[in-house]
This record gives sequence, structure tokens and C-alpha cells, in this order.
Amino acid sequence: MKSTSKKIISVLLAITLLFTGTTFASATDGEAADNSGIMFATNLINGILNAVFKGFGSLFPNDAPTLEEYESENFYEGTEIFLDEPAENAKWKLGFGKASMVPENLRNGSKQYYTGGYFTQKINGVYDDQGANAVAMTDSSGRGTVVMVAIDGIGVNNADVRTIRARAEEKLLAKGVFSDIVAININATHCHTVVDTQGFGLELIGKVFQNLFSFLPFVEKTRSINPEFHTLMLEGASDAIVQAYMNMEPGELYYFETAGIGRSERNGTYQDDEYGYLYNKRYDSESYQNFIACFKFVPDNAESAPTVFANVGGHPTTISRETKLLSADYPHYTEVKINDAGMNFMFIQGAQSPISVNAGAVETPEILEEVAAEVAADPVVKDYEQPKKLGYEFARLILDAEKNAVKVEPVINVKMAEVTVPLEYGLLELGVAADLLGTTTVRDSSAPAKFSVISEVGYLEIGTDIVMLTVPGELIPELVYGNVVDKTEAYLGTDWELDCTAELLDEDKTVLVMGLCNDALGYIVPDNDYAPFIADSLWNTDAGEKLWGPAHRHYEEMLSTGSKAGSTIIGALNTLVNEVK
Repeated sequence: MKSTSKKIISVLLAITLLFTGTTFASATDGEAADNSGIMFATNLINGILNAVFKGFGSLFPNDAPTLEEYESENFYEGTEIFLDEPAENAKWKLGFGKASMVPENLRNGSKQYYTGGYFTQKINGVYDDQGANAVAMTDSSGRGTVVMVAIDGIGVNNADVRTIRARAEEKLLAKGVFSDIVAININATHCHTVVDTQGFGLELIGKVFQNLFSFLPFVEKTRSINPEFHTLMLEGASDAIVQAYMNMEPGELYYFETAGIGRSERNGTYQDDEYGYLYNKRYDSESYQNFIACFKFVPDNAESAPTVFANVGGHPTTISRETKLLSADYPHYTEVKINDAGMNFMFIQGAQSPISVNAGAVETPEILEEVAAEVAADPVVKDYEQPKKLGYEFARLILDAEKNAVKVEPVINVKMAEVTVPLEYGLLELGVAADLLGTTTVRDSSAPAKFSVISEVGYLEIGTDIVMLTVPGELIPELVYGNVVDKTEAYLGTDWELDCTAELLDEDKTVLVMGLCNDALGYIVPDNDYAPFIADSLWNTDAGEKLWGPAHRHYEEMLSTGSKAGSTIIGALNTLVNEVK
């Protein structure tokens, strides 16, 4: 199907070129790329598609408030006061919580569920688990508690994030606890082969038409996410938060980094690193986090289990799309091994938009032998061989790196901000217009599609020299770390115009990213390299490679708020950084 569609599009492109006489020129010696021909053809075809999106989207009844009418609810601004050093009598306190979100009728095989990553994939049983892990922590300065949550899933939209926050507070209050929570940041691990946490499965199509006719008194508007699982997700995540908050106890916090895992033999980068487990599939770039950043909390009570939470950006897509059993991919198997070592564990997904993982690069003998033995004992394991290898290996690297841990001073500063992200016509806009996805939506006359979404960005400082930035989607890491594609290679033939966020911070600060945090707005790519997704098909034809140079991948733009997502999100992050530094 994909090959056929590309051939059809190639024919359309050839006809367009024939009648326009368009030529293509690649950039040389620092000149701007001239992609005017491909842009003309792309825009022509994309304009037709957008007209369809616009026409269909306008049919849906949508009672979202206007931007001017919007009132913020269940949003935390963070700590009112920032500290540069520990307060008097400062002391870390941290608690861990965990809850499963697996439907019982999936566990016993009586019902099938769609997964979130592959649209048509269904699972009819459970291999490991899908859940929510939470960490609550405070520096005992009296400025409040910060909560971080990791949910196994493709993404969690902002309306659900806000509901989870509200339910957690309600549950604490029901216990007679008046919480001092100043931030709850909810991250999705981006696992694909688990129950769909957003509503992108094939059943979405039927629900589109249900919402289309929801103006009728006998037709009820619905979300695209499975309602049974939706309830489990909201309850499970809020339960994990409550557990973490109630389990807080004093101790010491440490930070360490693993050996490098981003070596690329093909690109000749990171040759001093040990392992080639990550690679950038969109750009030949070195600007992504090529190690696992780890925090370890050791309670003063020797009877309590330590907690490790670790951050790295890398797609959990190591399982075949044909599998029929639920699995939370390699993050789950990292957790298994850290648990075996007597510690709680939470995986925090990072800036992973173009970052893929290579489980096939694992060559550690003891890991390969252990997984091979599991496969030999149970043939079903074969389908989960790759996530086990990578997860076990990541755990080995984390445990090996513990010896390098340094104590983190008890200071935690947080500043969060709401950001208005304008929508352009496309698949994501159609989901918003149909009121299917759980976005926090406003009608906005200034936005190209007349809708915007209210989302969140954040600045989290742990200790005095570690910063974690929160972003509401799948971020191209160069937008934070630098080395953004320039005019010689960018689709628009222009340069990125904003500062990359890490460049605004002191060089001695470690900068991490919590991606897919508090929302799931699709891919966040540089404005200067944003192309209508149809360009991916046009650029990847044999004729295209001959006419206008190396093919780039622009499929990410298929699920994006639009061409200003990059500058909108990074602009908001930069504003936060400038306010607090």
C-alpha cells in the first residue's frame, strides 16, 4: 500500500513539474537549500488535503471555550520562591508509588484492546504489565512537594493529566491529608505495545462519526480512548501519586550517569563511547542525550527500599507489531532488574522524537546468555527477546554506574507555565475538532485552524546544578541541546532563529528533558525544517533522490500541531529559563 501510494504521488509530482518547469538545486558551500520545487508540489497536494480536513472538521459540534473565556484548572505553578542553596535544616524526603492499569478482561483474554502505536494492532492477553510509577519528593524547606509520574503508554493528553491531579488531591483529602503539592508532572514512557492511552486505535474511526452526530439528543459525545481502560488509567495514576506522597521518608539523594550509549559507527560520532544503543533517524547529529541520567534515593531507614529514577530519550519500539500480548517494552525490563537488586524504579522518557534504540547492538555475554535461556525455556519469550536484552542491559549499565554517584544537595525548584499552541489543519487538528483526544482545547480566531490547545512547559531544578525541562510532546533534542539543522539542509532553506534552551543555562549545569510530559501534542520539530507530511512520500522516491538530493524523513509532521510547534514550545521554555536564572 505504501509503495503504491508513493508511486501515485510520484506521478502527480512529475505532472506538476512538467507543467511548472520547476527545477531543484542542492545547497553548496553554506548556501541556503533551494527546495522551491518540492515545496510547490508539496504545498499543492497538501492544500487539497487541508481543504478536506477543514471541511470535515467544521462539521463537528465543539463547545470549547474561546481563548479569552478559558479558565485554568488543576494546574500547578511550582515553587513560589527559588533557592540557590539548601534551606536551614534541609533534608530530602522521597516516596515511591506504583499501580497496575491492566484491564482484567484483557488479562484473562476475554476482550481485545487496541495498542497506541500502530493503529490497527490488537492485543488479546498480557505478557508483562502496564502501569504507573510515581515519585514524590521535597527538600523539607516548607516550599512544597514535587511529584513525577511515569505512565506506560504512547502519551497522555492534558485533560487527562489534569483529571489525574484532581483525583489524587481528592484521594489524599479523603485520607485527611491536606497536601502541599506544588507540581505534578506526568510523563508517558511512549511504549507502543500496551493499551492505547490516547485513543489512536482503529476504533477511533467509528467514534469520529459518533461525535459528528452528537448534536442529536440520542447520540452521546465520546472520547476515542477505550472508556474501561480510561477509568483504570485515571484511577491507577492517581493511586500511584497518593502512595508516593504517603510513603515519603527522609534520606539522601544521589546522581550519576551511565557509560555512553549513543555511539554511531555510521556517522562517525561518539567514537569514545562504549555502546551504540541509540541513533538519530532524522538527522546526522550529535546533539542528543547519549547516556542514562540516574537519581538514587537512599532512605535513612535501612529497612526501606532505595528508589532509582532514570531519564533517557529512546523509542520503546523493540517489539514486533504482530505480537498479541501486552508488553511495556524495554523500560519494564530495566525495572525488573533494578527491582531484583532491591530497589524501586521509574523510567522517565526524554527528548526522543527521532531517537531510536538498537537492541541488536547488545553484545554483553551474560545478558545474551540469560535471555537465550529464557527463550529456550519458553518459546513465547522469543517475541520479547529484544526488549529484554535492551532492558536488562540498561539495568546493568545503571547498576555499574552507581559507583560514580555524587550526593545531591537538598534543593528542589520548580516553575511551570501554561502555553497556547496554535493548531494548523491536519490529523491532530481533526481529532481536536471532533473532541476525541482529551486535549485542553480553546477556540482561537488567531490560530490557522481556529483552534489552539492549552499545554504546559516546565523547569525543574534538582539540587543546584541539574535541570530537567518538561515538554508536552516528542521533541527534536537539538532544539534544547543545539546544532539545529541549518539553512543548507533545512526544508525551508532558512536557519533556526531562537536560542536553544540549554545554551541559556550555565555550562556547569546538567540539562535533561522530560518529554511527553503533561500532554501529548505529537512531534515538536524545528520551524525551518517543518514540511507537510506528504513531503515524506515525495522526497523518498527514486526520482526525488536524483532531483533534489538526499531524502529527509518528514513523517513526524503527520502528527503535529503545526509548523510553529517548535518555536512556540522552545520560546515558552526559554522564557521560563530567563525568568529563573
